[in-house]
Amino acid sequence: MAKFTNEIVIDSPSEEVWAVVAAAERQAEWFPGMVSSTVENDIRTIGTAAGGFLLEQILSIDHDLMRLEYTITGPIQFEHHLGTLQVEDLGCTARVLYGQELRPEALTYALRAATRDALVGLKALVETGETSRGYTAPQTDKEA
Repeated sequence: MAKFTNEIVIDSPSEEVWAVVAAAERQAEWFPGMVSSTVENDIRTIGTAAGGFLLEQILSIDHDLMRLEYTITGPIQFEHHLGTLQVEDLGCTARVLYGQELRPEALTYALRAATRDALVGLKALVETGETSRGYTAPQTDKEA
């Protein structure tokens, strides 16, 4: 089984960073290559810039530990997958750890690069309000 963790320090209080991470439906705002993300019950559906989709099951959102865990359930099939986002309080800043466990290991390189890029996107969103490339905010009834 492959395991890896990427990390980044964000110049915002951990509570502000956690508020974005814990809102699982906001993932497309900071994860490059995603154009939409919605959550119904514990299933997150992600639309990709390539026109496909991913399904993920949100396993836990622990507000006390500032930790979110999920697993990719389709259409990519893994023998095992666990994604973990952990926000750590550093005082005026926050460290975010984005870990992955997966088997088979074939997608390790791609997921390591994607989650590293996602942390850069999260930093930009929290620090400057800049959303990830490709993301378009959903229209409200008033805008339609």
